[in-house]
Amino acid sequence: MTPRPLLSVILPSYNNGTCLPATIRRIRQTCPKNTEVIIVMDGSTDETSRILARFLSGHPRVLVVARKTRRGKGAAVRNGVHVAHGRYIATIDADMAIDPSYVAQGLAWLQQAPALDIVIARRTAYRTSLVRHIAHAVFHWIEWTLFRMPYHDTQAPMKIFRAPVAKAVFAHMQTRSYAFDIEVLFRTMIRGHGVGELPVLQRKTQSNLRWNLLLFTAIELLRMYRTYVVHQLICLLHRQRRHLCRIGILSLRHIILWPLSWPVLWILQLLYHLQNKQIPVHSPILPTTFIKAPILVQGKRLS
Repeated sequence: MTPRPLLSVILPSYNNGTCLPATIRRIRQTCPKNTEVIIVMDGSTDETSRILARFLSGHPRVLVVARKTRRGKGAAVRNGVHVAHGRYIATIDADMAIDPSYVAQGLAWLQQAPALDIVIARRTAYRTSLVRHIAHAVFHWIEWTLFRMPYHDTQAPMKIFRAPVAKAVFAHMQTRSYAFDIEVLFRTMIRGHGVGELPVLQRKTQSNLRWNLLLFTAIELLRMYRTYVVHQLICLLHRQRRHLCRIGILSLRHIILWPLSWPVLWILQLLYHLQNKQIPVHSPILPTTFIKAPILVQGKRLS
């Protein structure tokens, strides 16, 4: 019987075939020996399959999940979490934007700190274009305005979870785009998990900024916010104070922004449709999904 791996590292990949061998080698060099690597091919159209077929013959503990159609980074990571076997689960970008040695550091931190359930990266240096810097700053400002999450860098491409926490959080996740980081940390905040932020350096990569993807991300972000407000109002009406976040659901900000989010969302969906992009039909994030799983605070079960 194969022993359970200590760590599972998930690599969501879309046309990253040339990067994957170097990334897997680096994971083997820096992470524990009994580390499982999970590659989720999200509708790749390059030579990823052939490259992996040649490379993986001498590399055990590598699992490839191949998806014929592209559904988004969030959906790919969710698939990886579902099949992961490790006691800890990490996700990083396949192009090694953040060196896997930071995964080893975050894992050691989790093992030494029982109060922590998740370690996320906090980029102290972000080597990218000026346009990406501006987009990142605007996105962070929107996220802070809507959710007031106390994290400095929600979009850094590295997160490490205790396996039961990752399984519970991703089981209810609905977001498919790059906004999935926001939903993951949002659900983390709702559930009361301890989160640590690890300073990292991110090297410059060749990824491009696609405006249609940014538009779809904004749509998912507004859907998430709209559902969040409904959830908090239901908890308030039912006096479920342990499920309430310290964000002031009845503050002037939400009284103004929540009604405004409806026409803004309609306009964004119209713009997306005009670009001949079909908005995926999916069930809304039901408020009850936020409170199905037990809430944990510093490892203690509250419900």
